[in-house]
Amino acid sequence: MKVHNVHERFVPATPEAVGALLATLGSADDAVWPRDDWWPMELDRRLGEGAVGGHSDIRYTVETYEPGRRVVFRFDPSCGLAGTHTFDVQPRPGGALMRHHLTARALGRTRLLWPLVIRPVHDAVVEDAFDRVHERFEPGRQRTAWSPYVRLLRRVGGLTRRAGRVQAAPPPVDGLLAASTPDVADAFTVALPPAASTDLDVWRRSIFASPPATVRRLLRLRDLLVRPLGLREASGVDLHEGFPVLSRRDGEVLMGVDDRHLDFRVSLRLLQSDYAGDSLLLTTTVTFHGPLGRLYFALIRPFHRRIVPAMLRSAVTRNPVPQRT
Repeated sequence: MKVHNVHERFVPATPEAVGALLATLGSADDAVWPRDDWWPMELDRRLGEGAVGGHSDIRYTVETYEPGRRVVFRFDPSCGLAGTHTFDVQPRPGGALMRHHLTARALGRTRLLWPLVIRPVHDAVVEDAFDRVHERFEPGRQRTAWSPYVRLLRRVGGLTRRAGRVQAAPPPVDGLLAASTPDVADAFTVALPPAASTDLDVWRRSIFASPPATVRRLLRLRDLLVRPLGLREASGVDLHEGFPVLSRRDGEVLMGVDDRHLDFRVSLRLLQSDYAGDSLLLTTTVTFHGPLGRLYFALIRPFHRRIVPAMLRSAVTRNPVPQRT
């Protein structure tokens, strides 16, 4: 079954300005993909030929990248599509034309799922992506409304936004972590409620102060496991102020601790969206100093993957939630 799907949007901006946004695809600062409302696009490196990633169960590889003009993604046939999807920017009088076109063969059950589920969701995602770009150059423009059927599919897919929802995210490669080359990195986002504070120091203290009982138990177990390695314990540390702050920029604060066996960094970033609501992005990076550092992190990594989401969720859902002033 052949699939051909095209979306176009005229944007009142120069092709260079619109094309520059394409370079952010798949990054933590993605200015195109509507990651606040849909499954995020995740790539294993900066956008470029050979980068591998996808969104949800749809996997693909960057086949062609012409900076500022075009990016072509080739589907992994295991996801049920054999072909490509492409973003490109073309000059037009008074602005630029942004296009997305998908050309593929639907395989197996995707032949049934494409008309019933995938196409309506795909159409909504692409129009939301165009809305994000358009909003950059024409603030206040009304976004494209979802149909009742798309809203139903979002509920079935668990995509209805709710405060405290935690999701894994690709670690950012820019900002205060741009110069780092860690051995391990991961990141999580948490949705903030309406009118929540945008002060990162408020959230830094809220995340690390009074962790939930589950986290305290995991920290004590972590300490028992790593005590033979001579590493500092976490459960007895006063975390009211969080980890020591190393640097700041607008919308981001970087914390960290250096130990004998590893260097540990935590970036807390505010992600703001006028129509999808604000979120926090917490990124952890670890750089090892020899085999003991690797052994330590191998022991605590299962706890880390539970502790970080639990602390984010607790900070956002506890009462009272920090409010915007």
